[in-house]
Amino acid sequence: MQISREVFDEQRRPRFGTTNPERMRLAFWEWMIRGDETPPADAGCVLGEFGLMMRAGVLKSGYGPYRARDRFQVPLNRNDGPIWTFDRMGQTRTDLPDGRVVCVGGEHEDSYDPDFCIYNDVVVFDPDGRIEIYGYPKEVFPPTDFHTASLVGDRLIVVGCLGYRDERRPGHTPVYALDLADYRISPVPTAGEAPGWVFEHEADVSSDGVITIRGGKVVEERDGKEQHRRNVEEFALDTRSGVWRRLTNRNWLQFVVRQEDRRWFVLEHSAGREALYPTVTAHTPEPCSEWNQIRFRVEGVPVSVTEGVSEIEIIVEGQLPEDLAVRIAEEVRANAERAIGKRCVLARA
Repeated sequence: MQISREVFDEQRRPRFGTTNPERMRLAFWEWMIRGDETPPADAGCVLGEFGLMMRAGVLKSGYGPYRARDRFQVPLNRNDGPIWTFDRMGQTRTDLPDGRVVCVGGEHEDSYDPDFCIYNDVVVFDPDGRIEIYGYPKEVFPPTDFHTASLVGDRLIVVGCLGYRDERRPGHTPVYALDLADYRISPVPTAGEAPGWVFEHEADVSSDGVITIRGGKVVEERDGKEQHRRNVEEFALDTRSGVWRRLTNRNWLQFVVRQEDRRWFVLEHSAGREALYPTVTAHTPEPCSEWNQIRFRVEGVPVSVTEGVSEIEIIVEGQLPEDLAVRIAEEVRANAERAIGKRCVLARA
């Protein structure tokens, strides 16, 4: 497939569909998906062997926007808008019994990147090698990422989303149904006790159409500010009735430790996992398979401490007196502050 500069200029930008759905017959988009033509400019080096390239000091996918930027000599320019890409995070991929593969939404990079975009399209790979791309009006299906897509009969049930900051609705759980016969998308009305604005979660579906949600994070609003809290509960959605049901009632205490200036931990000095164990409170360390986490028990209750990019997350995975839990979290905060030489603050999550 050959793509001319004229076609690139006409089709390079993301766009919403105008109908539900709109078949997006855009040669450049399909060219970006297939990645079956000219190899990346770095194909002769070690990075190229892994489909990667180094651009502006940043490691990039050879089949992302830089594939087009290299070919058509388009420099980075935030005001010029992103280049459409299928190189995404937070996208779902569902294999259907008839051989089709259905991909929904996803995002490219994050807001710091000029090619950052959250997509609301559906891309279908047919067994015969065809690629079908469907777009939707924003008001029908908003940009959706870090969701789940569960196959229930002849529909995909899409649950949850992170989305753009201004479009998040704390307390609400977005649920959509994608009809696999015509790819029409419809909101699914729900009732009951839902997980809230959940994302990065997991979903299991039973034979009777009940979807169970666990893990991930939930967007909440406290004192007018957005916060992300780890989802420690499980919820079930009966797709026949549209009723949510809360399956657990753990109510585990959660805390976060951040630098006072809100800088990233990994861009300065790592706190180091071993330095985060409580120094006063009696505890028993436990084995942990996560590379960025430590675990220990206090009075028989597990506690996890996870070192992230911008914060350290502390979860008391059971019932401890609140004053003891706060004391543990404060010890972790003090240890982190001592390890990085920067003032850190503690907050409830």
